[in-house]
Amino acid sequence: MNETMRAMGATRDGAQLTEIPKPSPGRGEVRVRVVASSVNAAEDKLISGAFVGRFLHVQTSPLVLGWDFAGTIDALGDGVTDLAEGAAVWGHLAYSNSQRQGAFAEFITIERDELAAKPDDVPFHVAAAAATCSMTSLQSMRDLGRLGEGGTVLIVGAAGGVGEIAVGIARRLGAHVTAVCSTRDVPRVQALGADVVIDRKTADPFASQGAYDVVFDTPAVHSFARCAGLLRSGGAYVTTLPNAALITGMARALFSSKRCYFVQVASKRADLELVGGWLSDGLQVTIDSRHTIADLGAALARQGDPARAGRVVVDVAQGWPA
Repeated sequence: MNETMRAMGATRDGAQLTEIPKPSPGRGEVRVRVVASSVNAAEDKLISGAFVGRFLHVQTSPLVLGWDFAGTIDALGDGVTDLAEGAAVWGHLAYSNSQRQGAFAEFITIERDELAAKPDDVPFHVAAAAATCSMTSLQSMRDLGRLGEGGTVLIVGAAGGVGEIAVGIARRLGAHVTAVCSTRDVPRVQALGADVVIDRKTADPFASQGAYDVVFDTPAVHSFARCAGLLRSGGAYVTTLPNAALITGMARALFSSKRCYFVQVASKRADLELVGGWLSDGLQVTIDSRHTIADLGAALARQGDPARAGRVVVDVAQGWPA
C-alpha cells in the first residue's frame, strides 16, 4: 500500500487539509521533510487562473503549491553520496509547467544539485523566505545583467520580496545601487544599504538617462521601451514576468546596443551556497509574518495585502490542522 502524507490544497476560498501520495526519491534525488516554506506571487497566479500560472505549475487536484523550502533530508536516492539523512538543506522547487509538487506538504523530492546545505546560523524560516527571491535577484543581475564590481543598477520595487534582497545582493556584487520604492518604505530601503533611494511618489526615477548598467524591474510594472533610456550602451533591462511588452522589448533589443531579458529562475546548488554565506554574513530578509500550515489561507491572503512589508513564511513542520 502506498504511503501518504499531509498537504494543504489551495483554492479561491482558502486552503484545506488533504492527503496525497508521499514521494520517493529517484536516482540523483533526495526527499526533504519540509520545515518551512514561504508565499510568493506565483501562488496567486495559480489560484486565480492567471495565464502566466500555466507556466509555473500543473493545475493538479488538489492544488498543492509552495515553491520555497527549508528542511531536513529524509531519504537519499541512488547516487547521492555527499549528503546524510537529517542534514538541513534549502532551495526552491522548479517553476515549470511540469511541476506537480508543492512545499505546503510534509515532504518533497528534488534533484541533489537543486538544493544546498543550510548554514547552521540561518534559521529555517529565513532560508525558506530567501530562496526564490535571492536566486531571482542573483541570476537577474549577475548572470543576465552582467552586474559586477563598479557597476550601477536601478532596482524598481526595492521594498518587495525580490527587490529588498536584490539591494543587498547588488551591494555584495560591488555595484552602486539606486533603489525605487514608495514613501513609507524609504527608511527601510535606506537601512538595507542602497546608495540612493528614490521615493517614486515625489521624484521621477526615469530622470537619470544613461545612468545604469542594469535596470531590474522586480514587480514587472515597466517595459524595455520605458527603461531603455536609463541604460548605458550594453546595459540590460531584466524583468521577472513574461508579457506582451517583453516580447516587443526583446524584438526591439535586437536592433539596439541594449539588452532585454526575462529571468527564468533556477534553484542551483552553487548559487544557494553563495547566498547562504551572505545570509550568514548579514544579508537581510525582512519577515512580515509567520503562519502555521493550518493557517495557510491567512498566509496566502497576507501576501496580497498592500500593508505587507516583507516575506510571508509558513511553518510547515508544526501546526497541522487536527
